[in-house]
Amino acid sequence: MIPRYARPQMTEIWSPETKFRIWFEIEAHACDAQAALGVIPKANAEAVWKARDVEFDVARIDAI
Repeated sequence: MIPRYARPQMTEIWSPETKFRIWFEIEAHACDAQAALGVIPKANAEAVWKARDVEFDVARIDAI
């Protein structure tokens, strides 16, 4: 997204932080489903959600 042509709201939607937040939520919901099926312990699925408010370090993620 070219910043000069985008409104702040659109830039935020397409930001790497938002992408990682969405990926996190998908994985957390997958953990909930696996816990419901008995694949993983329910406590582990709940532990994943505790990271909900963590700030993603995009530079570190890219480095890895």
